Amino acid sequence: MKGWKITKPYTLKEEELVEATPSPSLAKVKITKSLITLSDVLRYKDELDGANVVLGSAGVGIVSEVESNLFGLQKGSHVYIEPTKECHECYNCKSGETSKCANFQNAGIDYDGFLSDFVAVDSGKLFLLPDVIPDVQALFIEQISLAVSVFDKLNIQKGDYLAIIGANNFGNILAQLAMYYQAVPILITTNDEDYKIAKNSGIYYVLSADDNWQKEVFSITGGHMTKSVVYIADCNVPAPKAFALASYGASVAFVGVSYKNTSVSFTQAVKKQLQIHCIGNGVSNIAASINLIANKAVDLSHLKLDTTTYQEVPKTMENLSKMLDVTGKIYETVVDIV
Repeated sequence: MKGWKITKPYTLKEEELVEATPSPSLAKVKITKSLITLSDVLRYKDELDGANVVLGSAGVGIVSEVESNLFGLQKGSHVYIEPTKECHECYNCKSGETSKCANFQNAGIDYDGFLSDFVAVDSGKLFLLPDVIPDVQALFIEQISLAVSVFDKLNIQKGDYLAIIGANNFGNILAQLAMYYQAVPILITTNDEDYKIAKNSGIYYVLSADDNWQKEVFSITGGHMTKSVVYIADCNVPAPKAFALASYGASVAFVGVSYKNTSVSFTQAVKKQLQIHCIGNGVSNIAASINLIANKAVDLSHLKLDTTTYQEVPKTMENLSKMLDVTGKIYETVVDIV
């Protein structure tokens, strides 16, 4: 087993990994594809703390070793690997409510991620993938699961308006799911390419940097503004913009697929008595997300993705770091491990 680790800022090294101690619940998975996200690049640039672990926050692969009849798995099974682990030490974990763990650990930050040839993982973290879901789509299961968590937390109903600030791939997925649930998304972006991608994805209300967001949302909602706003932490838009689009007493969710630091003034939120939610993962929604992809509830074909190979990961990280410095954003990169 081997994988890419950060040895110092802006430097990656391929290292041999220590094999996990065999146990009846442990499975070995050959990684076929992984995903480089903003969190990986921030760690590479030393702007995000983490352990000395293999990068890569999403991965899919083929089971190469597993105990027989374990969770329906067998050698050759096509699987998605859940990228979070419970701490098993907090009050909720010890009370049997692991889905409410107070200290979830994240792949590629707290423990070895998926920029490696193999991983050894507890079989309970593996989800069988139907043949209709290709690897690239499966890499976005966690993002779809996170989006489902947003809808659950905000209790968004049919016909509700939902303002989404940030039209990166996750914002696009969130808007598409809103339409699937028959809500009305208003997707907001300052990036021209994201605007075009959103329009090509069939999202009707997309506002650009040239629009007066508050005026447009006022018009779209008939003067009511929105009772739900989602602010995506990676959007490079001042957070108070989210509060301006919310109606009095509305819910505002802070969410993101990276752990990028964001400064927030809550003055306007206090004046409007807004309900603030912070949503960090899609735990418990993975099976539902697999069904959503299989049923084509989300069209991932329009998403902006770059591709690279396992051998080219160091050069790719260097290029992504430079891109982030120049443009303030990156798009996820699919890594072909095989």
